[in-house]
Amino acid sequence: MPEDNEQAARNTEGGSTPAINPFIAALWLLTVILIGGGAWIFANADTFAGPGSGGMPAQFLVFTFAPYAVFAGIAALISLLLWHALQWQRKRA
Repeated sequence: MPEDNEQAARNTEGGSTPAINPFIAALWLLTVILIGGGAWIFANADTFAGPGSGGMPAQFLVFTFAPYAVFAGIAALISLLLWHALQWQRKRA
């Protein structure tokens, strides 16, 4: 009979599919968009240069904020890796 109790405990503790936190999934998506978008802007910087017709062109603003987007994406990546490490450590203890 103790084997049945152990099997029941295993079935209730570890479900067949792990629950995914939608906020963490959204943050992973945002991280990929920030890093990928910033890198894409840097790679295509030569297409953004051109004469303007007065005022501040949108291309200049996008190129100006690209380093900050990459930095924010890297900061989010480090934070997510830290969060996953803490979750893993909590499960192992």
